[in-house]
Amino acid sequence: MDHIAQANDTPRFSVVTAVRNMQDTVAETIASVTSQKRLGDQYILIDGASTDGTLAIAQRFHKSIDLLVSEPDAGQYHAIAKGFSHATGDIMAWINGDDILMPWTFNVVSDIFARFPDVHWITGAPSMLSEKSHLTRIELKMPAYPRSFIANGWFRPGLGEYLQQESMFWRRSLWDKVGGLDLSLKLAGDFDLWMRFAEHTDLIPANITLGAFRHRPGLQRSSLNKDEYEAEVEALCTTRKPPPAYWRFISSRGRLGKHIARSVISAKQPAIIYNFHIQQWDMTTRRRTIARQTWSELLDTQILRWKTAS
Repeated sequence: MDHIAQANDTPRFSVVTAVRNMQDTVAETIASVTSQKRLGDQYILIDGASTDGTLAIAQRFHKSIDLLVSEPDAGQYHAIAKGFSHATGDIMAWINGDDILMPWTFNVVSDIFARFPDVHWITGAPSMLSEKSHLTRIELKMPAYPRSFIANGWFRPGLGEYLQQESMFWRRSLWDKVGGLDLSLKLAGDFDLWMRFAEHTDLIPANITLGAFRHRPGLQRSSLNKDEYEAEVEALCTTRKPPPAYWRFISSRGRLGKHIARSVISAKQPAIIYNFHIQQWDMTTRRRTIARQTWSELLDTQILRWKTAS
């Protein structure tokens, strides 16, 4: 992890959006990608034969979309895989039709991958948007992401929290090594992909927000199919090593128990932060807990929950 590239080669992106009937948000998603594309970057949009105005909106961006396909498909992951089958970039990511990338994402991510050729997979600070497109939450406390924890599926509810797909970027070589998405999965294809990535390389957190998930309760798959998603996750984890019994016990004691467990479980891991002395992204390695929230943030969140319930 200490190899820093001296060459000035700029890695190029292949970003995929798979979308169906998302006319209310897709323009913002597309613009968040196309507004920062550089020469050589690639944006692919796969529309699953939308019946609303989604396709018409996408066509307004046709000069900046390298491949636009609209046809029936077998679901989100089939559409994403279809898009990536045309990928030519060095760095890969997908962004759903109601989420966004930050305006600086391409520049930051390409700088990091160019500077650290031994880094194959990074994530930004988990971030959330409101339905009104307000950036409402950024978790800037960088946690540890032990490879064995991810590979065994321990980053899931009750344990280490889910990894945020909107913040993920990886080298194409890693995607090719694991064979891409498992298309037999209906909902948890991202979770499975992270487990297989972790069998080969570390997930390195960067101290910056790169993408944001739009919170739309009752309107998106993550809430409508929450139980089915978690059931698919549990099924994937049955063949993996279970977490320690003490972790399961403490985490079963509600939000406080989960946070206690996350605050005491730690690992020595690298992370990427901006070094103002050298004016570049730099790597630091130290012991970190897996918690993504501070105690202060947890308390504020709980106070608001009590206030809302009263």
